[in-house]
Parts: sequence; structure tokens; C-alpha cells
Amino acid sequence: MRPFLLEIGCEELPARFIRPAKEGLMKLVSEGLEGLRVGHGEIKVFGTPRRITLIALDVEEKQKETVTLKFGPPAERAYDAEGKPLAPALGFARSQGVDVSELKIRNKDSARLICVEKVERGRETREVLAALLPEAIGRMPFQKKMRWGGGTFEFGRPIHWVVALFGGDVIPFEVAGVSSGRLSRGHRFLSVGNVEITDISHYVEAMRGCSVIVDEEERRAVMMEQIRAIEESTGAKAVADEDLLTEIEYITELPHGLMGTFETSYLELPRAVLVNVMKGHQRYIPLERADGTLMAGFIFFANTIPVSPGEVVRGNEKVLRARLADARFFFEEDRRTKLDTLYARLIAVMFHKRLGSLHDKAERVRRLGVFLASCLGLSLREKVERAATLIKADLLTHMVGEFPELQGTMGRIYAEYQGEDRAVAQAIEEHYFPTGTDAILPASDLGALMALADKMDSLIAFFSVGITPTGNLDPFALRRQALGSIKIAIDREYHVPLGRLIEEGYHALAGTKEKVPLETVKEGLSEFIATRFKFFMMEEGHNQEFINTVLPALAEDIYDGYARLRALESQPSIEDFRRLMVGFKRVYNITKNKTGGEQIDPSFFEQAEERALFGLFEEKKGLFRQEMEKRDYRDAITVLVGFKETIDNYFDKVFVMVEDEKVKANRLALLAAIKDMFLQYGDFSKIRVEELS
Repeated sequence: MRPFLLEIGCEELPARFIRPAKEGLMKLVSEGLEGLRVGHGEIKVFGTPRRITLIALDVEEKQKETVTLKFGPPAERAYDAEGKPLAPALGFARSQGVDVSELKIRNKDSARLICVEKVERGRETREVLAALLPEAIGRMPFQKKMRWGGGTFEFGRPIHWVVALFGGDVIPFEVAGVSSGRLSRGHRFLSVGNVEITDISHYVEAMRGCSVIVDEEERRAVMMEQIRAIEESTGAKAVADEDLLTEIEYITELPHGLMGTFETSYLELPRAVLVNVMKGHQRYIPLERADGTLMAGFIFFANTIPVSPGEVVRGNEKVLRARLADARFFFEEDRRTKLDTLYARLIAVMFHKRLGSLHDKAERVRRLGVFLASCLGLSLREKVERAATLIKADLLTHMVGEFPELQGTMGRIYAEYQGEDRAVAQAIEEHYFPTGTDAILPASDLGALMALADKMDSLIAFFSVGITPTGNLDPFALRRQALGSIKIAIDREYHVPLGRLIEEGYHALAGTKEKVPLETVKEGLSEFIATRFKFFMMEEGHNQEFINTVLPALAEDIYDGYARLRALESQPSIEDFRRLMVGFKRVYNITKNKTGGEQIDPSFFEQAEERALFGLFEEKKGLFRQEMEKRDYRDAITVLVGFKETIDNYFDKVFVMVEDEKVKANRLALLAAIKDMFLQYGDFSKIRVEELS
């Protein structure tokens, strides 16, 4: 066994390109090796701005042999009674390029057939890799690809060198006009000439020797050590989040931390503005005091060891000073204009050509917000009305125009400066929450209402004009809007009447032309939200069988579906429930084409077991209905589990499909009534009993 190394050297890749490219290369190579029958050990992939490197350990030196059987005609037709080959055997052997003596007889699907065993010898791994690697490089994923020169090959950035070694041998191939070899390159500024890689086990060390820290974990450790040193020397604390550190990690090959300062007068700007300018635009790490207030300093990382650190610091301070001066100008200009004035101007800003202006959207959000407040029993109508007027106004401010990441945040800040109610100001910011997969949720009822109204308006509006996500394309982030709505409903325990809400949002689009029929919108959007709910719950580790059971409930109430799911999962005995489902499946299968509601006549009962089942049904159906109406789903499940023994006894003793039509109909009516009672909770027919544990 040997290791193999692939290093793709290119011009500087944007930080956001590197992680997906690494993951893609890992998948392409590992699946490629497995598909080509080449065993291997651990695979690691590293990324820097100028290189993506893959190292695979313990790679077998040859493909595994594979034996395939090619079957021919039946043996009785291929040979005579004395075992001599006949024309079918001779023809089959000839077609397979073998001597007739090499034919064998094997059983296949209860038939005795002649066949030939073909052994495919394993090729040398070096030869296999020479074919696999250029194809894998060409298929690596990038958000945007480019072509260069006169070629048609596409990659994230132009490729300048490729190192490809299997053990100590070069894997020969060509990609984008570049031939593979063993010559790498070091740091763009701190290393001169090529670096010859002779030993894969020393690759990381060799690159470190030419001022490139290949391993991201090592680069991160260097960064954190330098950050801690600055923190200790200043008594400050770095305000660094994971995304910012990862970005710095991917724009440096040899990170070197330095500290800069700026004029204290800029600290008069809101913290959110200062942090956004430093982190979002300059990739600087803000510093704060022990009391949590920002100080006039920042940490930045150079991708080299500067000859004159002071000049580098002054250059970065100058750049930041200009950005902060712009921010102060925008802030002062924006404060001169009332948010109400900006709201009126939203009429001139298009939300979508088929859905009107941002002003139209704000009015729809107002209507949905008032509707939701009424449904949920929240006395917030006046605040909803006011918040709807202001939530989109900051999109027309200079600050948000320059720093889009501050939408909502600047609306809150300006609203507070203008003396708006604090809850309204908070809702302006929170109505965008959550902004991502792990982002925070609205902390207030008003913020949650406005967030739900805004997200559901977008979903209803786009679905109403036939614009829905397809495949990987989701230009209006409707999947994120749906997931955000689900998370808010669950977090706030809001029983959102989804069907009625969709109707309300649909009717709010009264002036929109060429709308999809309402029932089509309700069906499509309910299914879309249910799918997002299913994936979200699976990611959270919930039982997939129980998730499938409660999905129908989401069509009317998102949180209700979640509450039913939690009740299913909190049962004291899953084994008892599993046994109940075995019995329910028998009830369902025999009555799935039959609706309940038919008269049940006890006089037709012939056996004690059916009288017992009817008696239990009559005793418990009212209690079950009460528990469901109270949304006490744990007790409702307890009522259903109580049917387990009686259903089992029924099917042990009672034959349903008897010849007497009246007796059969009566038995089916009872079972259909029980089936319908169970289905009021969820679609238990979706449960695969063998998957319950």
C-alpha cells in the first residue's frame, strides 16, 4: 500500500469557494476509488487561497480483481445426453471468445444455464488515478467557474501547477494544459522558486518550510495564539465569530496578526455599524473592553510577515478610517429623514414585477400580521399596524444601501432615535429573524408576528403566481422562509391556522393578475412546508416514522403537528405502541377503502371479542375527542394504546369477511369507525412497524 497526493495550485481562490471545493474533491475521489475497486485508508483534504490538496493513505497498488458470469442458453439445449456440446454451446462460446471447454453450468433463477466466468484483472492504481484525477478536478464544485486563455476548461481560478504522486512516483496526466509533476510552489511573497515534493509523508512539513501552513487546523491555532497575545497585551477581548475566523483562515497561507486603532470619536456610531464595517467589509476583528463596550482598536491578519509592520498597520488604519467616515456621513444623513417619509417612497421600489412594490408588500404584511394577532389572541393590533409601516423603510437609507447586511438593524436604531415604541423598534429588526440555519429567533411576540407575516407573505405571494423552488434553484429563498416560519411557530408555541392564513394572504393579492387557483396554492404550499418540517425534524433527530404520521396535521396548524410528534415520542412504552400499530395495520388494511360513519348494530355481534371492542370504542371515543380538542396529545395517545389488547383479541377470534353480508358489513363499520378515530390523531398508515424502536 502507498499514499497518494494531489495538489492543485491556482491563482487566489475566494474564501467562500474553498470549503465546497474541498468537500467536492473528497467525495469525487473517494467515490471514484470505491467505484474502481481500489481500497484506501483515511483521506484528508486541505485548502488555502492558492491550493487544494488531497492526501489519501494506505491506497492499494492494484485494483481488486472482479469475476463476472455471462449466462447462455439452458444446459439441456447446449449438450446432448452424452455431454457433448451442441450448436447453442458452440455459438455461445464463440460469441464470448472462449473455447467451448471453458463453459460451466450454473443455477440461476431455478434454471440450469451454461455460462462463462470472466476475470477482469486489476489495473495498476497509478494508471487508474491517471484517468480518475483529471475528471475529478474538472467536476469540482465552485459557485462560479471561469475559463482562461483559449481553452474551454473551467475551474474556480486559473490552474498553474499540479502535483500528483503515488508513493514516490508521479501520476501522469494533463488538466487545463498543465502537466502533473512533483513541483509545488511556496508562499507567493516569502518563497522563491519551485518546491520539489519527494516524500508525501513530509509534504506538510515541506510546505511549512516554504512559509505555507497547509493544514487549516494549524493555521487556526496560529491565529488564535496571536489573537490571545494581543488580548493579553491590551486587556481587551476579540469579538470574533466562527464565520469570520474561517474566512481569515481561507484568505491566508501564513497568517500574521497585527493590531490597529482608530479615532475614539467613531465610537459614537452604533456598535452594529462599527462591527459590520470592520468584520463584513475589512475582515477585521473588533476589540471590546471587559464591560462589553467597543474600544477603538481592531485585529487584522496579513498573509505575510511584513518587513515594516508599522506601515502595514497604518495602511489598514487608513482604509478603515475612510470606511468609518463614510458610515458616519450616512448615519447623520439618514437621521434627518423620518422613517414614515421613507415608507411613502417604497411605492417606487419594486418588490417583484408580478407582486408589486415594497409598499404593497408592507401592506400585505400588515394584513397578515393583524390576522395572526387575532387568531393567536394577542392584543397587538396597534403595534402590528405601526410596525408594518416601518419594517421595510430602512431599505431606502444610505446606510443599508451601502451595508445591506444592516437591514432591519438600522431600522431598529433609527426608530429608537425617532422615539418609536421599543417593541415596534425591536420588531423592525426581528422580522428578518432567523437569517440562517442556526441564527437566533425573534425574542418578542411582536417580532415573531411580523417575522411570520413577512415570511408567509413571501411564500403565499410567490406560490400564488406560480413561482416555486425547482431543484437547486431557489432565488427568493423560499425554503429558508418556510423553515424560518416553522421554527418561529415551534419556538413561540403558536397554533398558526395555516390553511386560513394562506387564504388571507391569497386574498391580499387582489390586484395581482394571472394567479394560480387558491386550492392549488393551498395544496402546494402546505406540502412544501410539510416537506421542510420533515427535513428539519429529521435533522433534529426525531423518529422518521412519527414525523410521517403527523405531517397531515401541519396543513392546518404547524405547531399542532409538532406537539403531536413530541407526544408520540414521549410514550412510556414504544413496544406497546409498536404492537398497537400491528393491530391498527390490520384494521386499516381491511377498511382503507371504506369511510366510517355507518350505523353499527350490536345485535349482529356474534362473539364476545367484537362486543368487547365495540364496548371499548363506545366508552373511549368521547374521551379521545375531548383530549384532542384540549390538545392533550399524550393522554390521547394513551387512550389509543388502550385498544392494543382488545384489537389483538378481536383478530385472534373474529373472522371479518364472513359470507353473511349483514354481519360482515357490521364488522367493517366498527373497524372503519376505529380506523377513523385513530386517523384523527395522524396518518398511522404511514408507519413502518419494523422501523419502530
